Amino acid sequence: MKRCFSLFLITLLLTNCAYPQDNELAKPSLKQIRFADWEVGAFIHFGLNVFTGMEHGDGQFPPSMFNPTNLDAEQWVLTAKDMGAKYACLTVRHEGGFCLWPSKTTDYTIANSPYKNGKGDIAKEFVDACRKHGIVPAFYHTAAFDANATLGTYEGDLELPLEWGGTWSTAMGEAHKKDPELRERLKKKQVEQMRELLTNYGPIGFMWSDHWDAKDPNGVWRAVTDLAEELQPEMVFMGPDSWVPGNETGHVVYPMWNPVNTVDGTKYSRPAANDNDVTTENNYGLLEGEVRTGHPLGKFWRVRECTTNTGFNYGGWFWHPDSIKRTAPKKHWEHLDLYYRTVGLGANVIINLPPDNRGLIPDDIAKAAKKFGDEIQKRFSNPIAELNTVSSGDIVELSWESPQKINTIVTMENIANGQKVVRYTLEAFVNGKWQKLEPRNRVMGFKPYNNNPGYETIGHKKIDRVKPVVTNRIRFKCLESVLQPVEIRSFSVYNCDPIIRDFDASYPYISGVETIYESAHGGVRRDKNYKGGKIVINGKHFEHGLMVCPVAKEKKGVVEYDLTAYPKAKGLKASIGIEDMIGDKGSVVFIVEGYKNGEWIELFKSKKFTGIDDAEDIHVAFPSKLETLRLITTDGGDNSNSDHSIWANAVFTE
Repeated sequence: MKRCFSLFLITLLLTNCAYPQDNELAKPSLKQIRFADWEVGAFIHFGLNVFTGMEHGDGQFPPSMFNPTNLDAEQWVLTAKDMGAKYACLTVRHEGGFCLWPSKTTDYTIANSPYKNGKGDIAKEFVDACRKHGIVPAFYHTAAFDANATLGTYEGDLELPLEWGGTWSTAMGEAHKKDPELRERLKKKQVEQMRELLTNYGPIGFMWSDHWDAKDPNGVWRAVTDLAEELQPEMVFMGPDSWVPGNETGHVVYPMWNPVNTVDGTKYSRPAANDNDVTTENNYGLLEGEVRTGHPLGKFWRVRECTTNTGFNYGGWFWHPDSIKRTAPKKHWEHLDLYYRTVGLGANVIINLPPDNRGLIPDDIAKAAKKFGDEIQKRFSNPIAELNTVSSGDIVELSWESPQKINTIVTMENIANGQKVVRYTLEAFVNGKWQKLEPRNRVMGFKPYNNNPGYETIGHKKIDRVKPVVTNRIRFKCLESVLQPVEIRSFSVYNCDPIIRDFDASYPYISGVETIYESAHGGVRRDKNYKGGKIVINGKHFEHGLMVCPVAKEKKGVVEYDLTAYPKAKGLKASIGIEDMIGDKGSVVFIVEGYKNGEWIELFKSKKFTGIDDAEDIHVAFPSKLETLRLITTDGGDNSNSDHSIWANAVFTE
């Protein structure tokens, strides 16, 4: 028999529970459970920005620039469906204020564009396509920022186009200072836009409310949150119902708890920090500034949803041509890594699929999305054995008839009664005895995101890759829980193909050699920078290289290589410098270290580089019997997230 299983339950072991048993755990609503089960979503970033080249519109470009000639909302939805998405979210109005529906609140809409001679309604086209093809429709809208409405009557000089976080923020702040009644007018407008979106298009499954609760000085977020609950109580609203993990690169903190406490103790505010959580202050509510682990005894349940500005594609949220920063898909193995570090750690992932200026998702992105969806289906549609009934107890056993090779186990908690598992282990029955399965969960990550997660929280789902064994019995064993009894909703076992990390280069280029450890802001980039093209240092192009940006809190980026695997490597040659898009706004120092006889030795340290400096050629000789090589990029005293640190054309010398 293919799937013959047995269930072995042990009586509750109260010694496994270090928490008081009178705790009342936060529990998800039915809509939150449903949202978590969707797991994969598609983000459709489209609007005037596609035609202006901006990521954050300043509201100053005319609607007449918006003119997609081949827009096909069904193509968007079918691409999302091929990818395995259960929901798709369209940016019906981004920060610049341009509306993809003929809103009665403003003239800054497609009604004043050439699209369908001003008679179009892309929000309706999108929703209709979603319903036709069985995808849950979702909208992106932000009540925090509307650049067009804010600056529409601005009397000062504007240095156009406005720079996000710089002249953009300055102009917005000045506009509010000069017009004391502006906030109230903006509040009324955002509330009415929300009313239109949640009244005129039928049931909406989810709304991404960007910058939710960002200081909220006039109560606009409380107002639209209450309105959403009133008009569409079954809709998941980002803020009170879901939360982001603290970045836009598709990483989730682990261990991770869905329950959270909030900064003011109400549902209207953001998750509060725990002692070890990370916060980077900013004045515009950008969500990647907050990393929250959640709290096992938190009062409010919030589903995590990971965004992917750079997780699936190069180029940013909106489509950009080669002349700006080319939008192009990353490699297939990077897409699989994205899945394991998000869905595999208990979170949703919403993958960006940006349409181009034709109004179509580019062919290369559509093909990559389908390949990703097919691969996930292949991996997880045919378990060796599975248990799909709720099991209550500290031990759950699963068996099948004939011993087989296994390397992946998927465990789901019954979160309807709260998240309880703090620590657990997985075991297999091999050669007549139980042995612990060794985790092989390495993923791309940077601090504070765990790039080697073990056996801790489960929540909605945990996908554990393990050292392969041949067996016909496995078991889950809870070692510590918040509350008894532990409840497992699903338990299944697989043998999945290995993920092969293929690179554009090969040895002796270090960008073509597998690392044993890496940590960088946004992940280490190989051979192509975030623009998807050749690396550029002060106008000079390089074919190969590593971009290793310092991580904000740690102020350094690191890659390490096992030199015992490359005995002919006697040194390192490279051109070092900063990718020149950022000019003089960042700085970095490059360091080379080697590990020998139980200690790290500094082999090289550079001067401080900025983006206006030329690349510098280096040649570092290795001492004999060097075991490990470590390349470090350290922040030189400026904003570390801007330090696009490049080891260009770096090769091992023999």
